[in-house]
Amino acid sequence: MKTIVINNQKGGVGKTMLAVHLAWYLAEDGARVLLIDLDGQGNASTVLSGERQGFDAADLFEPEAIEPLAGEGGITVLARDERLHGIELSDVKNMLENFAALGNSFDYCIIDTPPTWGARNFAAMAVCDHLLSPIELKDFAVEGVGQLLKSIESVQAKGRGGRKIDFLGLVASRYNSHSPRERGNLEALVTKIGTRMMVPGVITARDAYEQAMSDRIPVWSIKSAGAKAAASELRKILAHVRERVVAKKKEMA
Repeated sequence: MKTIVINNQKGGVGKTMLAVHLAWYLAEDGARVLLIDLDGQGNASTVLSGERQGFDAADLFEPEAIEPLAGEGGITVLARDERLHGIELSDVKNMLENFAALGNSFDYCIIDTPPTWGARNFAAMAVCDHLLSPIELKDFAVEGVGQLLKSIESVQAKGRGGRKIDFLGLVASRYNSHSPRERGNLEALVTKIGTRMMVPGVITARDAYEQAMSDRIPVWSIKSAGAKAAASELRKILAHVRERVVAKKKEMA
């Protein structure tokens, strides 16, 4: 099972939209996809409420061993519940043990994370194979990237025994191509970190994404010109992510 964490320590950057669309995309060909919703807002749980449901995500942090999950083609959701708000660093050890017990029941695991740094973010990054970070190109975006990279280094040292996280890159999200300020911020970001840390393409600010989340369907299922444009740009990004994950798996085989 390859685990992809969607993380950015800021709200409103499109983490959940990216997480659920990645789950839909990977499940299209029958892959066994597990989505774990660690965000207390539970938007991913709501959008994917019609999918197969497992136990609650907070059960991963309990000291009791979890019941095994039978991986099946399509999406299985470990949904958010109120106990997530009480998770502390002392509970992370339980999560690491319970997560390992999931074994090879699934092909992919996607973890949606909360917007503020804490035990749930630490646990998610401790178990992840790959990290993907959507970022808005507002002012101070570059400074936020620096904080993300420091968090990665901290988790690698304190939660992974030095084992590296495969950082898939930053995804320019909710991008307004008509804004000179955002175009300038994108150029400044690329200049500072280089193209290798950026996922090719951008997720443009479009109403179709909001409609998709509201209707609880992939944006490529909506029959409108705006949705078709959104589907085209997003599927290219998701294809790149899958290719990177598959290539890494072959490299390690």
